[in-house]
Amino acid sequence: MAYFSNKLAFITGGSSGIGLATASLLASQGCNLVLFARGEKMLAEACKAVQARMDKTSQSVNAVSMDVADNNDVQQKIKTAVERFGTPDILINSAGVGSGNYFENISYEQFDRSMKINVYGTRNTISAILPYMKQKGGGHVVNISSMAGLIGMFGYSLYCTTKYALVGFSECLRSELKRFNIKVTLVCPPEVKTPFLEEEAKTLPPEGRAVKNLAGLLKPEQAARAIVRGIKRKKFLVVPGLAAKFLFFQHRVSNGFFTRMPSDLIVRFAAWRSKKR
Repeated sequence: MAYFSNKLAFITGGSSGIGLATASLLASQGCNLVLFARGEKMLAEACKAVQARMDKTSQSVNAVSMDVADNNDVQQKIKTAVERFGTPDILINSAGVGSGNYFENISYEQFDRSMKINVYGTRNTISAILPYMKQKGGGHVVNISSMAGLIGMFGYSLYCTTKYALVGFSECLRSELKRFNIKVTLVCPPEVKTPFLEEEAKTLPPEGRAVKNLAGLLKPEQAARAIVRGIKRKKFLVVPGLAAKFLFFQHRVSNGFFTRMPSDLIVRFAAWRSKKR
């Protein structure tokens, strides 16, 4: 029997990008899904896409409109979802926002919004699910961070802050939740080709764009395959993509020297080219 057959997964940010790609892959392996996102129209379209990938007629995919940044909404919607569909075996926290810009151009309101969605949103969902997983006797929590949560990058003072916070949060949860037979997987992909990139390109500094190229670009489906493998193997840290893996290895073994030095050179060159234009 397939590992995910008849399991139930709750996925936030499930209407697009990595969340949707992961939902589709899990559906093809026999998993039942509940997708959470704010937009009802996109959720409906996502459900149709996931249904097309389902392996068995007995599988189900459902959608719940929810704002992860609103703790009251999360507590209510998760409670209702558990009552309707059951306690999930897997929770995947894929909801997130971000943008690249020079720090001096980022307002308090922008910083606050990203923290509420990326950090508090993950905290809120886990907090709402935890009592049910404890009662069930186990589960698996997957937090989607980023390479920007492992290596600081030019132009990403806001995004890196939120993603570094998720890394620390996940490290703590990994050890704490073992008491309840709940596993934690932390996923740190490089740049992924999602709708987020077009919006980000409007404010991303040229220096940041040049540095970002070091880690490579993945399709959502590639990230999803790495996530699903990580869940199956019960891995804690998952870094999708060969370029990203190599970059992270360099960063760790050199205590940051082999990533900061080329990054500084690239930033200088990109700034010089920008001035020449």
